[in-house]
Amino acid sequence: MYVLCDTSFLMALVSTPVKRLEKVEAEVGGFVFLVPSIVVDELERLEKRTGPKRSHIARMAREISTSKFRLIDLSKAGHVDEAILEYAKVSKCVVATLDKNLRDKLLDTNTPVISLSNNRLIIAYPRK
Repeated sequence: MYVLCDTSFLMALVSTPVKRLEKVEAEVGGFVFLVPSIVVDELERLEKRTGPKRSHIARMAREISTSKFRLIDLSKAGHVDEAILEYAKVSKCVVATLDKNLRDKLLDTNTPVISLSNNRLIIAYPRK
């Protein structure tokens, strides 16, 4: 299963120990994490423009993204969330985010969302 990651999710992966990954993978199959180039750009900006702690988290998220996950090129036109939303609709992939507004928009377009709750991965399925 392809999982498109946004900035908030990648930063949470670095700063929070994640439980239940095996259970979620058993439920939906293995994951191939995709990281849009615009998310890597956003992590670089956060690395340069935030305080030491958040900068360190952004740097670690960027390093993990570029070394362990599959990078994809997304258009830089418009907002990052809009590009993620559009790609998810076209490719029919799952999106990993902690952003509530993005989550709601994705669910409204019948896109499943992986998120974190109490350090556990959860899957929110589209509303019927």
